[in-house]
Amino acid sequence: MARFRRLAAFALCLALLAGCGGNAASSASSQAASSASSAASVPQQSASAPTALVLGYTPSAGFNPYASSNLVEQNAGLLFECLVELTPELSLEYRLADSIVSAGETVTIHIRPGCTFADGTAVTAQDAAASLEAARLSERYAARFAGVTEVKASGDTVTVTLSAPDSMFAYLCDIPVLKAAETASAQPTPNGRYTYGDSGSLVRNASCAFAENGPDTIYLTEVSSYEEMVSGFAVGSLNLYTASDSAQTRAGFSSVSDYYKTNNLVFLGINATPPESGEKSPLLTTPGGRGLLSQLIDRTQLAQKSYYSRAYPATGCINDHYDCVADGHVILSGAELTADQAAADMAALGYSLDDAGYYQNADGERLSLRLLVYSGNTYKRYAATLIKEQLGAAGIYVAVEETPDFDVYSQKVASGDFDLYIGEVKLYNNMDMSPFFEGGQASVGIVQSEALAAAYAAFKADQNTAAALEEAFAAEMPYVPLLWRNGTVVHSNGISGLSCSISNVFYSLEGLRFDAAE
Repeated sequence: MARFRRLAAFALCLALLAGCGGNAASSASSQAASSASSAASVPQQSASAPTALVLGYTPSAGFNPYASSNLVEQNAGLLFECLVELTPELSLEYRLADSIVSAGETVTIHIRPGCTFADGTAVTAQDAAASLEAARLSERYAARFAGVTEVKASGDTVTVTLSAPDSMFAYLCDIPVLKAAETASAQPTPNGRYTYGDSGSLVRNASCAFAENGPDTIYLTEVSSYEEMVSGFAVGSLNLYTASDSAQTRAGFSSVSDYYKTNNLVFLGINATPPESGEKSPLLTTPGGRGLLSQLIDRTQLAQKSYYSRAYPATGCINDHYDCVADGHVILSGAELTADQAAADMAALGYSLDDAGYYQNADGERLSLRLLVYSGNTYKRYAATLIKEQLGAAGIYVAVEETPDFDVYSQKVASGDFDLYIGEVKLYNNMDMSPFFEGGQASVGIVQSEALAAAYAAFKADQNTAAALEEAFAAEMPYVPLLWRNGTVVHSNGISGLSCSISNVFYSLEGLRFDAAE
């Protein structure tokens, strides 16, 4: 694969993650006024001792997950079933799809028989095909289905044609299935565990094929924005919300944060591109050097101390919890090298320790690496400090360069003005690594490898080659995977037992409890 091309589009990719450092501003008074009418149907309860689940919703946005804002996404998991879901442990669970088989550029989806909408009509392959087409046109799902060229329904089967093989396509199919005639409707007919009730509520759908023991009624209170939903929680007019990626959420005295696994990868970007004049450190330009950096980082400590357990270690390019890569990772979550081993590896790269305990090159110049970080994100800033300490303890001097202006940070990354930087990218559920390959939004400075590209192409054709991909990745280490960041659901401290997943924050209500009602 050819060398990378710097892209201005990188800033656009990172802009989606910029707010991972901002706190949501809110106004409690506007929330209280706007939700007064819908709150009338909610049972009497205190914010600290709830007896019912109360969620925010925007009437003008409706309930269609393909036509509405992100506020709709949270509640769609209650109203509509998906072809598949990813469990809390990121395993594939078939729902309306009975099976999904990938063979080259063709994906065959068989629809489970016996599933119906709330009005009793059957869920058909035509409904699934129309929903896939709606997803392809929607703002939320269009990018993940960019490789789809054709969708056809016949009998109980949907056939999807791709522009290139994707053995993990089934992991992209955690999308709601609507009636074919209602994919543009503001209030489509539900087929999930709940359907529309009266007076701003959702009630259990007795005809759902995947019904479970949960609240008979879930109440809705009107909000006009994410910020208003957060403020509504603060004044007690609702008692649960899904935190946005653009907010650093910390549980307060009257709230609890539940976390669920996501495919948001926090990584250490490495600039392996030689400058126009001078030389770069072999720690950056050689596979052995980049691998050494990875081995000196303690990911478990990063997760616990910099992200306060709001993330978990990333030990490869594929999420550790995916079944296809079980026991196939070769990177460890803790630091892997002793001081003697690190010294031997550094000596092989041409470095020796100076009197202060830091490595220097043959000319006596101290090795110094610039680590760029957007300081507006507290978690990443703490991670940068911890990485500086971990590498410093091994004799590698790191100068942390903080910038509070995300635009400045993005420009520095896009122009290659860094040795290392802490970045984050939201990978699709099929473990699409294209952002890091040549032309991708996160490819700036990253070395391109034909061997790794070939291993990735083999994985896209056959997920059973995942372990071989991890071997090829660890041998090249074009960037250092650090952590997979968790998603967050905030709720009142009187609520417990909610089971969340990347596909559905209401993955299961089976164990939901209201402590005040017991």
